[in-house]
Amino acid sequence: MLRKIIVVLCMLGLLGFSCTLLKKSEPQEKTTVQSEETTVQQEEEKLPDSLYTFNIENLPEECSEQNEMLCAVEKAIKCTIDTNIKYCQNLDLPRFIFMSEQSVERPTEISYKFTAKKVLPNNTVEIYTDSACNGKWFGLCQGTIIYVLTPANATVKEWHVKDIYAIE
Repeated sequence: MLRKIIVVLCMLGLLGFSCTLLKKSEPQEKTTVQSEETTVQQEEEKLPDSLYTFNIENLPEECSEQNEMLCAVEKAIKCTIDTNIKYCQNLDLPRFIFMSEQSVERPTEISYKFTAKKVLPNNTVEIYTDSACNGKWFGLCQGTIIYVLTPANATVKEWHVKDIYAIE
């Protein structure tokens, strides 16, 4: 009988100890989740609210924004309009941007607005735009277009567009 009482008391003690450990670990997890959400919200708040429009006759070399990521997106858009811009040949862009077949309906004007930025755990960033253009361009210039960016080097000061895709 004494053995049963000792076993029950040990079990209750173990259960109580486990509950206190669970309570101590929960607030740390909530804090981590909240700080990640805050970071994502801060990143989204930094996007400019402007509408950018570029056409074949209006392609300045300078970027409209000083942000390296937004500048990489802008350069990809400008190179989509005209691949003969001198800096386009030095950029690491998806190959389809440089296609020059007659069946490809390259746009001569693209308008876009930055809508969201999503930082992914694999060291890439997705920049969402709401875009419109005067060509088909594989369906990659109408509606919600996502530019996937990766760091160009270890210092992460330069970014390049790794991929482009659309959401319908």
